[in-house]
Amino acid sequence: MMVRSIFGLFAKSPFPPLREMAHKVKECSDQVPVLFDAFFEGDYERVHELSEQISHLEHEADVVKTKIRDNLPKTLFLPVDRKDVLDVLAALDAVADCAEDVGILFTLRKMEPHPELVEPLKKLVRRVTKTVDKAVQIVDELETLAQAGFAGPEAEKVLAMIDELNRLEHKADIVQDALARTLFSIEDDIKPGSLFIWNKIFNKVGDMANSAEKMGNRLRLFMSK
Repeated sequence: MMVRSIFGLFAKSPFPPLREMAHKVKECSDQVPVLFDAFFEGDYERVHELSEQISHLEHEADVVKTKIRDNLPKTLFLPVDRKDVLDVLAALDAVADCAEDVGILFTLRKMEPHPELVEPLKKLVRRVTKTVDKAVQIVDELETLAQAGFAGPEAEKVLAMIDELNRLEHKADIVQDALARTLFSIEDDIKPGSLFIWNKIFNKVGDMANSAEKMGNRLRLFMSK
């Protein structure tokens, strides 16, 4: 607690740039439902445009990530352990990477929008983006949390938000599992190449929520130190 009690005296807080990173990641995540809508509407030109846009946003997130890594002091005098900050950063980066991968997968071939998959996919994407949004809201609280010494009502608030993040990720998992069963129940009607790509898309969308949850769990760990 001694290091936390002298927060701000020896090193610049890493939390404002982490917040910047989180909001760049959210920009990537927010484009995923738009991408799916374009696909369901059969607007393949728009799908390609959105894929490029997500890649551009992911690159911007990478720029922020590199800036944080390059400027993170190699010193004990941080409000949290340097490795914890890097782990949170890596989890946020993974969300953006998965969003970019989803966009790229849609451009590998002209996919068929099987009616059985449309509503479950929309449900999955909604739940995943809600999970990512909750992770970003948690990062928004970190500066205030650090100023409170990672204790008291602010800590209780953030821990409750992490619990909600875990619940949201679990709900996304349930939808993803049901969607996978639906996919393989109609596999005889899907071309093998499309079946493979659909499965990859489901996994990458789900991994966005998984990475958001991983970030929350890392925060919980360093709050307990």
